[in-house]
Amino acid sequence: MKITSTATLLLALSLIFLSSYSCTRSVKETRLIHEDSSFSMIIASDSSEFKDRIRNSIIQQYQNQGNIEVVNIRRLKDIDPTVYDVVLIMDTCLAWSGFNPALIAFLEGNESKDNVVLFMTAGDPDWTYSYQGVDAITSASVVENEDVKFQEITQQIDQIIKNK
Repeated sequence: MKITSTATLLLALSLIFLSSYSCTRSVKETRLIHEDSSFSMIIASDSSEFKDRIRNSIIQQYQNQGNIEVVNIRRLKDIDPTVYDVVLIMDTCLAWSGFNPALIAFLEGNESKDNVVLFMTAGDPDWTYSYQGVDAITSASVVENEDVKFQEITQQIDQIIKNK
């Protein structure tokens, strides 16, 4: 009986540690200002090798056209989408943890979602996600999908910039 309660305690402590030790800590928050900016974009993101490469490609694509701010996904609650022309959210859906509560609160708390681009990674490559009128671009974190997902994201960003 003692082994079972010890194992249960260790499992509970491990889950607490894993939920508090998130990959979101490694997102380098930065602000890139372009003197003749034609738009402003904020990228709220968590971190993974896959998302980091896509995020860096997006920054490289737009850094000479607009002002770009990169923040940790945990700061999503502080973002006013009306301040930016484009709000790109890059998040992860893990089966055991469900959706990020900050993402749900952001989508539910903001009427203006026309400038939101949502990119979600999940283990299931066929998974789709739509919430509060926002259809997510989804992908498993597969290197072969990188260029395709980059193109899908930039197409949505370009459309928002064109319509602003």
